[in-house]
Amino acid sequence: MLKGSPKRSNFHFIIEKMQSRLTSWKNRLLNKTCRLTLATSILSSIPSYYMQINWLPHNICDNIDQTTRNFIWRGARNKGLNLVNWKKIAKPRHIGGLGIRPSREANTWLLGKLVWDLVQSKNKLWVNLRSNKYTGGPNFLHANAHTNSSPSWSSIIRAKNILKNGYY
Repeated sequence: MLKGSPKRSNFHFIIEKMQSRLTSWKNRLLNKTCRLTLATSILSSIPSYYMQINWLPHNICDNIDQTTRNFIWRGARNKGLNLVNWKKIAKPRHIGGLGIRPSREANTWLLGKLVWDLVQSKNKLWVNLRSNKYTGGPNFLHANAHTNSSPSWSSIIRAKNILKNGYY
């Protein structure tokens, strides 16, 4: 739980956790396909819990993507070239990418699940509590974050504003 607005220093532990996981693997014995599999299954799951409740700062999302990218291309020796543009790699497999989720998009999608609940699931207790506290009722799509809003509510509103085009 955070008090006040989230700062980069509040999320550095995610990068440290990812890097500590990488050091425990025997990267020099893995080919690029194995590294890709580990990156999509293990590395992408480490920050996902925190992405569900907080809007991560841009710098932290960039560091998560850079850690993943370096692991895939360079391995443990930190030598190698990025052979393909990151935007191409981050595309879904069915359109020619490798299926790696960019961290900013993953953050928005995971917060989007909460947005969906606020719009669709009026019978959940947390939805009723948040709606009554911040919007005064069920009119969530027109809600805004205020200076006294919690960090999680501000994160939900940021995701809502990005995803709003899909609702109309």
